[in-house]
Amino acid sequence: MSIFRVAILGLFVISAGALHAGGDAGYGGSGSSVGLSAATSKSVANTLSRGFSRCENVEWVYRYDCYRLVYKRSGDKLLGNTAYSEAQKALDLVENTLSAAIAKNRDPGTKPKRRGFEVYTPVKPSALPRMKQQTRKAIQQAETILLRAPEEKQVYYSRIADALNSNKALLRSALLKGVQPGSTAVRLAAVALHRLVGLAG
Repeated sequence: MSIFRVAILGLFVISAGALHAGGDAGYGGSGSSVGLSAATSKSVANTLSRGFSRCENVEWVYRYDCYRLVYKRSGDKLLGNTAYSEAQKALDLVENTLSAAIAKNRDPGTKPKRRGFEVYTPVKPSALPRMKQQTRKAIQQAETILLRAPEEKQVYYSRIADALNSNKALLRSALLKGVQPGSTAVRLAAVALHRLVGLAG
């Protein structure tokens, strides 16, 4: 009976060791659930670009909270996958920047807007130019994080970087002289950029 117990204990130890080794397999280490993949990168990029397109139909006082939720949903897709640590950091940076700016510039005189399952917090109209600059700066910092990632990750990060750049381009085009937020020109620009990101990679 004692020999049987020793054998069972030995099998348990071996199995535990194998599981631990398996957790370290792949690029991402023990915290990585799937590692780097084209499918994951495409999913994150599509979540970003489609989200940005939807936000173009939201009034500007609510739009930055819409953007914040897009970055949050995209970052959530990478939770637990340490192979995408730089991408996670980049998306979190923009989300956190928006969260802080929205909290600081919230408009208590305007009601939040519900759209589907989401509720958008309004900001003061006077804060919009400053919010735009802060958002663009955060996106640029996020792009830098992706560009400084190891070379072997660049092919997986390029599509995410393209989606980030599309958000920056939308912010720039929406505030061109003579183009009003929410105008047909801006919506067409959003559609074109969404299609461009979808065709990339």
